[in-house]
Amino acid sequence: MIKMIENSTPEFAENLAKLEKTVFTSAWDSDTINNKINIGEFLYWIYEQGNEIVGYLAIQKTLNDLHILGIGVLENYRNQSIAKKLTKELISYFEISQFHKILLEVRQSNEVAINLYQSFGFIQYGVRKNYYVNEDAKLFQREKIYA
Repeated sequence: MIKMIENSTPEFAENLAKLEKTVFTSAWDSDTINNKINIGEFLYWIYEQGNEIVGYLAIQKTLNDLHILGIGVLENYRNQSIAKKLTKELISYFEISQFHKILLEVRQSNEVAINLYQSFGFIQYGVRKNYYVNEDAKLFQREKIYA
């Protein structure tokens, strides 16, 4: 089940920080997550299985754009289309929002993520050298289509 998280508690933010750290080895600290969600700057979608959060998608809202901070799924739950389902939720939110673009960075070697983003119409517009400690990042965006 997917839930959009617009309000947080310190305990909930601690769980999100632990999940991020498990998936990516680095994470926002729980105080930052809690504060940024509660002031409306960060928005999370979580994927729950039973009572466990097994995946998430986090964005940061800027004036005109959404910036994907991360999409992560616990290793035992991968290859179940969880990241795809979370991305669909983001796209649905984006399409009815006032935001103009979704932006993201992805490791150059992360072909699974790159394929996911491209399947949702994201287009590569650049490369950021040494964005990660030992790797470049590909920069992608998806712009809103106005009829």
